[in-house]
Amino acid sequence: MKTLFIFLLTTALCCGTLFAQFEGQALQFDGIDDYVSFGNSTVFNVDTAVTYEAWIRPDTISGFIFNKWVNFQEDKQMTYSGDKVTFYMHNAFSGVSLVSASSVPMHQYTHVAATYDGSVAKLYINGVFDTSKSVGSSVSNSSGVLYLAHNPDRFDVISPFKGVIDEFRIWNTSRTESDIQSTMNHTLNGNETGLIGYWKFDEGQGDTTVDATTNGNDGTISGAVWVPGATPVENENNFTQTDQFSLKQNYPNPFNPSTKIKYTIPSVIASETKQSQMASLKVYDVLGNEVATLVSEEKPAGVYEVEFDASNLSSGIYLYALQTGSFFESKKMILIK
Repeated sequence: MKTLFIFLLTTALCCGTLFAQFEGQALQFDGIDDYVSFGNSTVFNVDTAVTYEAWIRPDTISGFIFNKWVNFQEDKQMTYSGDKVTFYMHNAFSGVSLVSASSVPMHQYTHVAATYDGSVAKLYINGVFDTSKSVGSSVSNSSGVLYLAHNPDRFDVISPFKGVIDEFRIWNTSRTESDIQSTMNHTLNGNETGLIGYWKFDEGQGDTTVDATTNGNDGTISGAVWVPGATPVENENNFTQTDQFSLKQNYPNPFNPSTKIKYTIPSVIASETKQSQMASLKVYDVLGNEVATLVSEEKPAGVYEVEFDASNLSSGIYLYALQTGSFFESKKMILIK
């Protein structure tokens, strides 16, 4: 079995993907001049409430997440600066940004969300409330263009974003912690109440990314390149589907020191005589040595999630493999310490 696994491992590492390594696509920005322009539609104006959400994987300590600016004033923006996320809206914030209390690490995916309800601004990190501040009630709205990752219309100490951004969403409501947690790991249809801008970045080619809402503010991509997505975002329609075997990409990835792995045992295996299936989920190093057994038991049909703690392992590439009956699938994951 180990000889076979080493062959499969070598194929996966040296010859591309033996199995799909990631779901969907995302956009990678070079930190120099890459950006996405969404235009200056009035739908982006903020009156009394707004929520901005995105998955980010920063590769440097400073950069715009999004920015809207004109005539030497910020309209609205989120930045990644010195391992913190900041949120600002002109006039209402009186010149002082809201800065996250928690650090947001480089080289791994983090979900960030900023909300405003007309009087209070809040930041959420990975769906958990982080910090807030009382602000004013008069947000400036300008004719400036909304940009992702870099604003070519301005020049200052804020650098362009370097890294990957995925699943950018704007709502005209101030979402709660439970609201954010309920959808942050799911793709949306685009017709959800309050959703006014939604870019999945799943096109995988071309220089346009589609706004999934009916507002139609498609983004024009300048310089950014398509990369496989690795955020823990799953299709809402298939989230609890149990009609086929499935091994999902771990999240976060890269990770330190723990990550979560989701897999599906299909209901089609169930019969009057056999209601469960022997499942094995193991982790291997690049030499094919088993380093952890996460699951080794009979499992009925369902969607499962396990946590892998790699505190005792060194940085590097690892593979995890699901085997149940004749089904076998493996995926890569990266531990960075």
